[in-house]
Amino acid sequence: MVEASTGICKGAVGHKSKDLKERQSRNTPEVIAYADKANERLRRKYYKMIRHGKKKNVAVTAVARELACFIWGMMTDHISIE
Repeated sequence: MVEASTGICKGAVGHKSKDLKERQSRNTPEVIAYADKANERLRRKYYKMIRHGKKKNVAVTAVARELACFIWGMMTDHISIE
């Protein structure tokens, strides 16, 4: 989870690469919206924690915990796109 979070924390909030757009094209709109919501929230959380003086490893670990919650939500059909 921490390694996945490290990858999430790189890049700009709201930016999607061509490869990511291509991979997402094979999914339903609900899944894409849920993933976008998670990605944006996790990146914002990381940058907010860094701005407030938290160490990088602490911020990445916090993002990993929240990522686990999003994955659990996806697996248990608790997808809400509000």
